[in-house]
Amino acid sequence: MKYTICEQLYKNPSIHCASLVVTQNFATTNDGRFDFAKPSDDLRNGTLTFVKSDGKVFGITCWHVIEHYRSQIDKSGNLDSHSMRTMVNGFYFVLDRFVRPKPQIGMPNLDIAIRELRPDFPLAIGKIPIDLDQNNKLPQRISYGYAIGFPETMKYRIQENTGFRVSMPQVEILAELQAVPTGRFTMFSEIDNIPENIDYSGMSGGPIFWSTSEHYGMLGIIYEGGKGAELSNKSIYVFGELATVEVIKEWIAQVPLR
Repeated sequence: MKYTICEQLYKNPSIHCASLVVTQNFATTNDGRFDFAKPSDDLRNGTLTFVKSDGKVFGITCWHVIEHYRSQIDKSGNLDSHSMRTMVNGFYFVLDRFVRPKPQIGMPNLDIAIRELRPDFPLAIGKIPIDLDQNNKLPQRISYGYAIGFPETMKYRIQENTGFRVSMPQVEILAELQAVPTGRFTMFSEIDNIPENIDYSGMSGGPIFWSTSEHYGMLGIIYEGGKGAELSNKSIYVFGELATVEVIKEWIAQVPLR
């Protein structure tokens, strides 16, 4: 079965998100001195999704990504030992001002972290926040979702005159939905050829869009993805937290005012 993706989204799937990498701030040189560390190709990462509402810009990722960052700080015993950065430019830091929004009554804790960002931050790295005040409403019927993220195992080094730069390609997963979700949901798909070396860890925090041929909008946030080896060597699954316009605005209402 063929599924249609809005051309505007298909041309630039990662326009609303960027990688969020946990990076060591200082490294020891061969002669024992401390030097500024570059983003590494062996450190953990997640994905940061940009949204906008009422003139304010916010970044959304998964709570377990923030917990991983905080665990590195705790292990080092030094608040300045690590930072979170985008891979678009290693000098763009994302400070840990994330909060965990509360779930609706009777629902499990959300694997979601959100914070307000400077309005010009996404544009500085070539991204655009999805405008929740102008975003299209969720259709009554959807049968698939379009998930975007940055798997950490796909990071690679590019050698340059002054050293090296770490690059990371995006991955898109188009997978089926059994029904319009009302809470946490699962997308599943089978494809003919899945590269053996891909692990989808790192896509956590990435957006899941619904799409038609003309419009698209927010549906969810990835909190886990991978190959379903226990079912089939050709299967892919994506777990998502529901993140429609209405749900995200509920999260925003819980972000402390700056």
